[in-house]
Amino acid sequence: MESATTEQIDGRPLADWTRLLADGDDEAWRWFHSGYYVTLLRYAAQRSGDASAASEIVQQAYLRIARHAKPFSMEKDFSNWLFCVVRCAALDHTRHRSRRSLLSEKYEHWRTSQADSDQDWYSSTLQRADLTREALAKLPADDSELLRRKYYEGSTTDELAQELGTTPKTIEHRLARLRGILKDIIMRLQ
Repeated sequence: MESATTEQIDGRPLADWTRLLADGDDEAWRWFHSGYYVTLLRYAAQRSGDASAASEIVQQAYLRIARHAKPFSMEKDFSNWLFCVVRCAALDHTRHRSRRSLLSEKYEHWRTSQADSDQDWYSSTLQRADLTREALAKLPADDSELLRRKYYEGSTTDELAQELGTTPKTIEHRLARLRGILKDIIMRLQ
C-alpha cells in the first residue's frame, strides 16, 4: 500500500516515475538512467571487485528492473531495491565467471588429452595398417586381392561372386576363412 506522502523528484512524485518505469515509458527510463546509472555502476564495481565488469552487471540489473519494476513512494525504499537488484546481478555475474573459468579449464584439459589420444590413435592406426599390409603380402595373391576388393574398395559379396562365377555364400565363407588366417598372421607378426 502506498503511503500518503510521496517524495517529489524533478517536479513529479516518485510513485509516478516508478509506475511509468514499470510501464516501460521512455521518459521515465531517461529519468532513471540519468539519475541512477553512475551510482549503480559504482556499486556494481564495488560488489563484484571488477570495475571492467560493472557495466555488464548494471546492464543485467536494468533487464531485471525492466521486468520487475513497481511503484515506490519513498526514494530510500526505491534505492534499497535497486541496490538489491544490482547486488544479485553482481553475485550472478561472479558465479557465472567462476563457472566459465572452470569450464574453460576442463575444456583445455580435455583438448590436451584429446590431442594426445588422437596422436596415439593415429600412431596405432598406422602400426595396424603396416601389420595388415605385411600380413596381406604373406597370403596368396588371389586371396589378398579378394580381401582388398571387399574391405578396401567396398565391393559387395554379390559383385565378387558374379565376377568369380560363384555364389555369394561361397564368397562369405571364403572371406571368413581368410579373415581368420589374416588374424593368425598378424598375431605372429606382433
